Parts: sequence; structure tokens; C-alpha cells
Amino acid sequence: MKRIALLAALTVGGCIFVDDSDGPTDPFCGDGHVNTFGGEQCDDGNKVNGDGCSASCAIEGPYCGDGTVDQASEQCDDGNTMSGDGCSAACLYEPVADAFISATWQLRNIATNTVAPCPTGFDTAALYNQPIDTAGNPVGTVIIDLFDCSSGAGTSAPLPAGVYQSWVEIADHNNTTVYAKSLSAVVDVTFSDKTLNVQILSDGGYFQLAWVLRGATSNNTLTCAQAGAAGGLEAVGTDVSNASNSVSDIWNCADGFGITGGYEAATYTISVSALNGQDASIGTAPALTNKVINPRNQVTDLGTVTVPITGM
Repeated sequence: MKRIALLAALTVGGCIFVDDSDGPTDPFCGDGHVNTFGGEQCDDGNKVNGDGCSASCAIEGPYCGDGTVDQASEQCDDGNTMSGDGCSAACLYEPVADAFISATWQLRNIATNTVAPCPTGFDTAALYNQPIDTAGNPVGTVIIDLFDCSSGAGTSAPLPAGVYQSWVEIADHNNTTVYAKSLSAVVDVTFSDKTLNVQILSDGGYFQLAWVLRGATSNNTLTCAQAGAAGGLEAVGTDVSNASNSVSDIWNCADGFGITGGYEAATYTISVSALNGQDASIGTAPALTNKVINPRNQVTDLGTVTVPITGM
């Protein structure tokens, strides 16, 4: 049977009002269709609160696009669900097209705690960016940018997005003879530009060491938790010619490796201890004697130190 829509017309004051009961219905909250032009964020087919989509068709609770990183699945949230702006429609970081590393450097004298000028004949600061893989191994070719040493700062040329081992070297004008090299750092510019801030000690350097814990009685290798080394691993260096010149560093025991802060160039005795949660020693390694720090930011490797844990 052919369906015929019935129209009822009423003339009032010269105007005609038409009732089309079978005509199209305007979008409304609760119709099961998201009307974004009408300001709806969601529409689950009802007007009930508490089910994730409110009675006013607004998303309830944290969601991607609310401008706040408030869910475990979110790496970012820039207040929208558009891709191509650095934060994707799924609230995940998007790799940048070109990355930049901005470096600052400063030469210092430990003895006087003052800034040192660039050495005569060494007017170049070279920023090295070595691409590395997830295991920290070099991949590809190191990228070098050259700057005036006295400027104290410089930004790399555009880099492919990724992870780099980065450092600064102070060198002669042709970058063929190096005066000193900074410590390096891992710089991740996969998703955004980063900075590298380094200091270079003209009259000092650093110690580096690894450690292992063993029971003093059992000689069994112990984890930091088994040993109770909640306070970390401490190294104290004392200048053999000046006992008042003493430097200490503490690391998280589980790191297994550390580089000290700056030491003035001299010969040192090094004491390495594991600490409990009250910062009391639970075991001290035999002293490391006649360990030399050289100037120009050099690193002296102490190797692996075995710390015997008392009572184990």
C-alpha cells in the first residue's frame, strides 16, 4: 500500500502553518549520532549520566583531547584529537620532522670556583651528536657543528629525529687538536628539541667506577635489596697531600655504575661503602690508593669495586 503523508494546514491571520508529521527530524542529543556541529562530543543513544556520555552529550571523565594527560594510555594531550600537530589523535607523541640540540658550555676552575676563559689557541667549541640505538650502541655517522668557543652556546643544524650521545669538545681553530672534552649525555630528540648543558674543568676531572656487593662471610653476590643498601653506594675521595680536600658522591645502588662530581687535579685515596636506609655503612671496600685525577676534564676509571657486606 502506498503511504501518503497527510498535511494539515491552518490559516491564521494570513499565514499558513503546515504540520508534516512524517518529515525529517532535526539532530538531537540522544539520537545515537554525534552531531559535532551542534557541540556534541558523544551520543550513545540516551540522555543518562554516568555511562561515559552525559545527558548533554559530553564525554564524562578523562578522555584523549581534554587537554590533560590523565590516562595511562596518553603520552600527551593538547586539547584536541587531531594528528600532525605533535600529539596524535590517540594522544601519542608524533616524531618531529627536524630536530635541534641546543648546547651551552662553560670552562671552570675548581680551585677558585670561577669561570675560566677559552684557552689561548683553542677558540672552537665542537658539538658532537652521535646517533645511537636502543642499546646505546653508535649507529651511523657522528654529526659535528662548530661554534665560537667564547659564545658559550650554539644550536645544531637540523638533525634526523632520534636518540644521540652528545658532548662538546674545545679545540683549535681547525678542530684538529682538542684541549678538553665534556662528559657525554644521552639526548632524545625523537619528539621534541632538547638542550645539552655541560661544564669543562680546566684544573680537574672525574672518577668513574662500577660496583658489586658480596657477603663478607659467604662471598655470595648480593643484590642491593638483599644487602639492604637502601641508602645507596657512597664514594669518598681524600687528597693525599691535603686532607681537607675531600669529595663525596652517593648513587642509587641498583645503578651499578657512577661518575663522580668534579675533583681538583691531585692524587686521592678512595673509600667506597654501601649504606643502609639510615645512611650508615653496611660494608666498605678496601681503600683505593694513589688514584690520580688529571686536569682538562679527564675521567679516571677505577674499574669494578667489590664491597663486602657485613654479617652476610
